[in-house]
Amino acid sequence: MRYIVFGAGIFGKSVSTKLADLGAEVYVVDHNKESLESIRDLVSGVMIIESTEKGATIEVVEKVKPDAALVCFGESFDATLLVVIYLKELGIKHIIARASNSMQGEILEKLGVERVILPEKMMGERMGEHIILGESEQLQLDSETAIARICLPKSAEGKTLDQFDAKKFGIEILFVHRVYVKQRISKIIKTDENPKLSADDNLIVLGAPKRISKFVEQIQKMKYIE
Repeated sequence: MRYIVFGAGIFGKSVSTKLADLGAEVYVVDHNKESLESIRDLVSGVMIIESTEKGATIEVVEKVKPDAALVCFGESFDATLLVVIYLKELGIKHIIARASNSMQGEILEKLGVERVILPEKMMGERMGEHIILGESEQLQLDSETAIARICLPKSAEGKTLDQFDAKKFGIEILFVHRVYVKQRISKIIKTDENPKLSADDNLIVLGAPKRISKFVEQIQKMKYIE
């Protein structure tokens, strides 16, 4: 897909370079020449825009002809609103916009923005997850279900899945993801084999987020077992 990103601040740069890393065609627009120069070689193209007036916005959009637009301005919500309105008028169907708070988010949603991003809220949630889950990662599917990748401590070496008693926590271990670090390869191990575990293994589990957190707490305690 081809994206146009308005705003080359910290957030805009991060989003743009990640999209480019994933193979997307990304064009970044900003008034700050230095910010654009810092990512010129990391994206498909950069364009200086002197203002967020309608004519300037139309010009860059018509040049790029994007499939989707991201509005990533941090400080000026007025600029965000103007660009979103112009993008809607130009017929851009997929618009993602940054908001600083829930009130701004509600306004953007009423304007027809497909997705509103609240970076501070997302960062806070990630920080909370990191405090509880440590190096493990969690993907929430809905309010009651999540999939998590749980990193095992060295003390898990030689133990079997049965010893973790996942059912007691109301979660399901889907499979073991075994990483062979030196060979730089990995493989999936089925749970019905009840394998002996390695310190480089990850457990892929399914369950309620709170139950997964309790399960992770138990595994983290294993770090202190001699």
